[in-house]
Amino acid sequence: MPLVTLFTNLPDHKLSEELHLALSSKLSEVLAKPEKGFSVTIMGGLRMTRGGTLAPTCELRVEAIGFNSREQTQPAARALTDFLAEQTGIPPNRILMNFCDLSPHMIACEGTLVG
Repeated sequence: MPLVTLFTNLPDHKLSEELHLALSSKLSEVLAKPEKGFSVTIMGGLRMTRGGTLAPTCELRVEAIGFNSREQTQPAARALTDFLAEQTGIPPNRILMNFCDLSPHMIACEGTLVG
């Protein structure tokens, strides 16, 4: 049940529904988890700096159960950076990611804990 949030200073009109759905699909592929369990939020038009500049940037936060090793996160970081750079035009050096391992007892859906 991954929870994913993309924060960016790109304006909302540059963040299409197609991008949103493509990101959800790409995350499912990269994390090897069924897309039906993903929650993907895109927050655009934010006031963000990276490296002291307001140039286009983004931060992707991925919280998932059992996604907790370098062997998992390194390939995901590469694939998702490439995807975001291609889809948004943001250079790879302006794309930051944060992977967080969730404990099953810390996430619930429909009023029931996942684990």
